[in-house]
Amino acid sequence: MKSHDLARNWVYAEEFPREVPVLELAREQAERLDAAPVAPSVAALLTILAATCKAQHTVEIGCGAGVSTAALLSGLPAGTSLTTIDIDATRSQAVRSLLSATGLEQSHRVRVITGDALQVLPRLSPGSYDLALVDAGPELADQLVLNALALLASGGLLILHDPLAGGAVASPTDRDGVTVTLRAVLHDIAACTEDVFVSLLYVGSGLYLIYKK
Repeated sequence: MKSHDLARNWVYAEEFPREVPVLELAREQAERLDAAPVAPSVAALLTILAATCKAQHTVEIGCGAGVSTAALLSGLPAGTSLTTIDIDATRSQAVRSLLSATGLEQSHRVRVITGDALQVLPRLSPGSYDLALVDAGPELADQLVLNALALLASGGLLILHDPLAGGAVASPTDRDGVTVTLRAVLHDIAACTEDVFVSLLYVGSGLYLIYKK
């Protein structure tokens, strides 16, 4: 397929989603807080993945202003639990307000933790989660992915948002420390074929899916 066809198809797919009111509200909140949310295409896919895997226990690392949180909860079965972690207290409080205003806190068991995920994750129960989303930037992505993988039960799914670090990972000339480390992690995990299935998707800023066997 020619490059201009690929670009046209990508734009059409990115503009296709129509979001429900709770996600529109979360995006308005993200704009006020200058918190870059996941793209509508990513939010739609998160909802489908959450609904498909029927996770009972989910952990989200980096909730921003709540767009990805709302997307996950929209797909998760009622009564299931979600733990979301963010180092920014203002954004954590915004997510709490969003959950209260939309009733999502009544349909699901949600725990919002303000803190450093690298310190919080080791205190969570290993092998107890069915779904994990990591969306906390490229600088700590390698450590957070490995920590989150340890939390997943067999059959669990880990989703890394923006695995290409804005395109740097896909550029062979970008060799700064963060990019090199993230590029290596993607390849190293993919090489563990006895333990995981992986898929690298270019939707929104990209998603790296890791299914733990």
